[in-house]
Amino acid sequence: MKPSRKYLSLPIISLQEGQQIGYVKSLILDAATKSLAAIVVDSKGFFKDQRIIPYAKVVSVGDDAITIDTGSHVEKTSSLPDLLDLVKGKLSIIGTKMVTETGKTLGIADEYYVDPKTGKITQVEISGGKLEGFLSGKAWISAEHIMTIGHDVIVTKQGSESALTIADKGLNDTLKNLIHSTSSLATETTHTIGSYFKKDKAKVASQLTQDKPPIIIPETESTPSACQTTSEMSEIPQTPEIPVTKEPLG
Repeated sequence: MKPSRKYLSLPIISLQEGQQIGYVKSLILDAATKSLAAIVVDSKGFFKDQRIIPYAKVVSVGDDAITIDTGSHVEKTSSLPDLLDLVKGKLSIIGTKMVTETGKTLGIADEYYVDPKTGKITQVEISGGKLEGFLSGKAWISAEHIMTIGHDVIVTKQGSESALTIADKGLNDTLKNLIHSTSSLATETTHTIGSYFKKDKAKVASQLTQDKPPIIIPETESTPSACQTTSEMSEIPQTPEIPVTKEPLG
């Protein structure tokens, strides 16, 4: 799709003669077919009167030039009665107010796009809308939703406001998603850091417990060692009993 402004000032080349005929001065619109009817040629003095090229005679529309088969396709406006009224009408889309058939204002047409092969208008770019989410940005509407292209107003079908592709809305949604993702990431990071410090604190406490030296109680001579076994205690020599001699009675 090609914006209408990209047509303006393009050089026009005739293929058979290998000659530059002139430049694109303006475009002639056909409201009934919602397409380009002809190209007005700026001859730069090549022709004395106004000349046009029916769009059906255009071979190709490139980035740097428009080509036609032969220079004979550049004709006087007066010799093309079917296009004469359209040329005199000077219909323009850019700058025209766009309203739905129910009376809802969509905005002002700022640009329109054309299929270079067929000349059909594919969509219209709108600015200055008053709809929700479309206050200062741009929106696009497909030509299939357009009912009438008039000199004062372009009328679109009922409910066509819901068919708008709003540039700012997509941007706002992207920003909202970005903010949500950033917030979620911050929350997750805070949780991770908190968990890390909790684990680190528990690890330090565990190491302190493991590194603490055991308490040793010194042994005394009178107190047997706690490690002394029963058999060792039985080997300690016992003091022998002294026999007691009993005297005879009487």
